Amino acid sequence: MKKRIGLFTCIVSLITATCLLFLPTVRFAQAASAAKKTRRNLAIGGELVGIRLKTAGVLVVGTEPFLSQGISVDPASAAGLKKGDVLIEMRNQKVSDAQTATQIIAEGGVIEMVFERNGIRQSAELRPQISDATGLYKGGLWIRDSAAGIGTLTYSDTTNRVSVALGHGIYDADTGGLMPVENGELTDATFSYVTAGRIGSPGEIGGTIGTNQLGEIYENRDDGVFATLSLMQGEPDFYETAFQEEIHTGEAQIVCTVSDGDKQFYEVEITRICDRKSDTKNMVVHVTDPTLLSLTGGIVQGMSGAPILQDGRLIGAVTHVFVNDPSSGYGIFIENMMD
Repeated sequence: MKKRIGLFTCIVSLITATCLLFLPTVRFAQAASAAKKTRRNLAIGGELVGIRLKTAGVLVVGTEPFLSQGISVDPASAAGLKKGDVLIEMRNQKVSDAQTATQIIAEGGVIEMVFERNGIRQSAELRPQISDATGLYKGGLWIRDSAAGIGTLTYSDTTNRVSVALGHGIYDADTGGLMPVENGELTDATFSYVTAGRIGSPGEIGGTIGTNQLGEIYENRDDGVFATLSLMQGEPDFYETAFQEEIHTGEAQIVCTVSDGDKQFYEVEITRICDRKSDTKNMVVHVTDPTLLSLTGGIVQGMSGAPILQDGRLIGAVTHVFVNDPSSGYGIFIENMMD
């Protein structure tokens, strides 16, 4: 059954960044060094995709005290658990979903736990208490085991059988950390609506997750969501990749789906090249296409991952919108999404 959902929160406030404009003579020298590299031929995306993620373990998104026999207790905090921890085992049993964790806590008693914090595994003992409100054992934990939303496909590598979307990682809205992913699926998605962005209020694309699996998600990274390629949508358009040394200010295009129909090409301008060593915020993209501006006001949520083309090559993807200027946002170099 299809389910209409919201989309991942992928908006950042405008950050004052030091960006460098590279002169043509500098680009010429950099292009010479780029000649030693090997280009890749990738099928560009631009289509909306559905993303379903299953966390590796159970994510702690918060702790909360409650009344037990009239006294405020906080078993989770007493055990040393914090927001952002990932529960791995409880009573020597692997916990891969919130339901299992909840059932174990409901049994009461001392619960030996294994959890992960910042990539390091630790142990703790949780002592649930009976809640005055429910009469049941509680641990004072808010937990999550999955997430879903829509975004834009950036590219598919038909040689290595990989598809990549978003151009940035998926972060948990409560913990602020990168969601630890055990598995998931990349699916097709259907456009539903678009809300145009305006100053102080970013717009969004709404859609419906489809049932056709495009691939199995195996990694959620700062530079995108990575999935095995099992199915492609429509006839692919292949573009060579550009080296970051070749990317420059000036005219470019983005490819995205912001209406009920196929993906379209829209005119943009690369106004700044930022720190080329940055992982994700490598360039500033300004929408100049009057059609796209009339539909969306510029860059909106759900457009993350939209491919960026320049000089006939794939140079990167849209990643963020500037909240105080929705006509502009950040983009990532394609080389960073392939590393």
